[in-house]
Amino acid sequence: MTETKGIRILIADDFKVLRDVIRLYLERAGDMEVLDESPDLYDALERTRILQPDVIIMNDYLPPIDSAHASELFRKMGITAAILVISMQAEADLIHRSFRSGINGFMHKDEIDGWLVEAVRKVYQGERYMSPKARDAYSSIQE
Repeated sequence: MTETKGIRILIADDFKVLRDVIRLYLERAGDMEVLDESPDLYDALERTRILQPDVIIMNDYLPPIDSAHASELFRKMGITAAILVISMQAEADLIHRSFRSGINGFMHKDEIDGWLVEAVRKVYQGERYMSPKARDAYSSIQE
């Protein structure tokens, strides 16, 4: 059996370039291992069932549905992996619905270089995480 390097991760995003960038940041961290990548929801569900990652990094829209609906499916299947959503929009309504449906963290794609590794570690440890831009967007509906 192969030994892992720490936090086991599945990247689920329909853009290959973004998956590659995320993989690069995570592998540089030293305590994370990318198990696999998925371009869509159905592939991600199957790979998660087989590989049982600790953390799923998911786009806010994972074809054919958004992250709120996708995380509901993961949770209904009994998948307990932490889910970190990465979004270009960071819209308050999507953030709210995603957290209600079982995600653990939400971040804006512009913040990957500064916050991704910290976000993964926090959701892995069971903490709720919002990057600065996501927190700013979310606070607009809390006021």
